[in-house]
Amino acid sequence: MNLKLTPKLILGTTLILIAHILSAQTADTLKTAFTTADSLKIAAKNDSLKAANKPNSLTISVDMRTRTEIRHGYRVIPTQDTTAAFFTNQRTRLNFDFKTKRFDLYASLQDTRVWGQQDPREGQGAVTTTEATTYPLYMFEIYAEPHFSDKFSVRIGRQRLIYDNQRLYAENDWRLPGNSHDAIRFIYNNKINFTNELTVAYNQYGENNFTSNYKPVGFSNYKALVVDYLNWKLSKTWNFLTINTADGYQSSVASDYKTTYMRFTTGGRLEYSSYKWYLTMSGYYQFGKDSSGKKLSAYYLQPEIKYSGIKNLSIRLGVEYVSGQDTLNSKDNNFVPLYGVAHRFMGNMDFFTTFPSDLNNGGLINPYLFFQYQNKKLTLRMENHLFYSQSNAAFKGKGDLDHYLGFENDWRINYKVMPMFEIESGFCWAVVTKSMTVIKKSGDTKAFPYWYYLSLKFTPTIGKFTF
Repeated sequence: MNLKLTPKLILGTTLILIAHILSAQTADTLKTAFTTADSLKIAAKNDSLKAANKPNSLTISVDMRTRTEIRHGYRVIPTQDTTAAFFTNQRTRLNFDFKTKRFDLYASLQDTRVWGQQDPREGQGAVTTTEATTYPLYMFEIYAEPHFSDKFSVRIGRQRLIYDNQRLYAENDWRLPGNSHDAIRFIYNNKINFTNELTVAYNQYGENNFTSNYKPVGFSNYKALVVDYLNWKLSKTWNFLTINTADGYQSSVASDYKTTYMRFTTGGRLEYSSYKWYLTMSGYYQFGKDSSGKKLSAYYLQPEIKYSGIKNLSIRLGVEYVSGQDTLNSKDNNFVPLYGVAHRFMGNMDFFTTFPSDLNNGGLINPYLFFQYQNKKLTLRMENHLFYSQSNAAFKGKGDLDHYLGFENDWRINYKVMPMFEIESGFCWAVVTKSMTVIKKSGDTKAFPYWYYLSLKFTPTIGKFTF
């Protein structure tokens, strides 16, 4: 039989083949998707069964660390006649973790001090003239968490709020006292790919009989807080999360204590990871009013790319873009990273931790390049930062100054001697410009800012009981 290959026949055959291939690929894709979903559901079911059969437990542990530091430029730019500071601080936490099938209770008793800060005889009958410790013995965390189902629980009491990469809400573990919140948190986790948490807090300085006037002594804090955190794993390669929050500060005018200025922050992060690559883009917008009642319009962006294709080595390249004040704008354009950590994002020397005052209302552009080598016991990090002022506000009336503020280089090494004992050490230095001394309102470009520390961490489990 003779078959004549006309253009129409060739085109028709090609279309049929393409349709067949696409149909097969679609079927394979759907099959893979259903298989993955089924696997996740089976894994979640197995986890629920394990949880249901898990006995009650009580774990008692200690988290103790010392940190010896040599400071000559940490947070504050030095001058040529300043000398280095040398001291050792210590933080100790005694933790109790009680878990049952439907109820958890966690308590963490904390003591922090600088060696020599407090008379060891204080409170023991000796007559002392020293002041009390800056951070006295207190409950760092104490919360109860009833579980109303395998997926829904409510956490009530003092607790850490740690969301995403801790840019907006962090435990601030680097700081001596850390950070926790008195709040109630509603937690939903489908144990597959979706988590949603709603946290609510309302602060008062005492048991008032009338009014809700909030006037904390010796510190500044929000009066009201609402946080919604959502994390949705879309697929094996894509993840999406949002943080929408409102925090309110009472007016500083005594006669206007009924006014609470609300600041709103909305945004999130999109993440993609495949093979050895990780890409992410984070963005937030702030509006409402700042703590002084001024209208607020500010934003934050953070694109980043990470490559882990070289043995034991990962490389991160990204930038933080923090909006600052426009001198011609009556609005407040300073983005404030809320209750997050700056130490891991803007350099270990912590030039910028209080916003917007540490930036002199100028915002910040922070390109960074990180290298990290890690094996079983050893982790070595080398981090580089360039700092630029985002706007002209910081230099108003100071002459013609460049936006470039300086360069910082941080080295850190961690060595795990044994599971309950780790040594950490770091050395950081920076080169600052005249613009940086204007931003920080102190310092000398001829002085050399540096900082060294050695930290010993002990995390033994004293006992674990099941019953």
